Amino acid sequence: MSYKKVFLDANVILDIYDENRPFHQKSSEAISILLEQKDVELFTSCDIVTTLYYVLSKRGKREALDSILDVNELCNVIEFANQEIKESCQLMKNNQNFTDLEDTIQYVMAKKVHCDLILSNDKGFVSEGILLMGSGEFIE
Repeated sequence: MSYKKVFLDANVILDIYDENRPFHQKSSEAISILLEQKDVELFTSCDIVTTLYYVLSKRGKREALDSILDVNELCNVIEFANQEIKESCQLMKNNQNFTDLEDTIQYVMAKKVHCDLILSNDKGFVSEGILLMGSGEFIE
């Protein structure tokens, strides 16, 4: 199946840059497949920048900064502000399936830019109306 707009959850991006993570190989392969398709746009959340820096700077600040610059080149980084926070909180209050604020904000942002796929290795990630796949499932 062909996808036009794919949202990358933070854990998939972390997988790519950390060889010790269990989904490193599968996430790297999934991203390679997506990058080979010229008509696919990749999206992620602006909060990945601080998460990526926090995790990767333990091995070296320069490496962490280089990884952030890579993500900035590969993905459209989506900002969130008051409206997305409000929508995410309302969604969590009104829909018991949404229990994690970070995941809910990422879902709201993916919806905002009309993504047709969310790539996440988080078993607890909830998506309603947007196809959700893990890296392993995507590459099969």
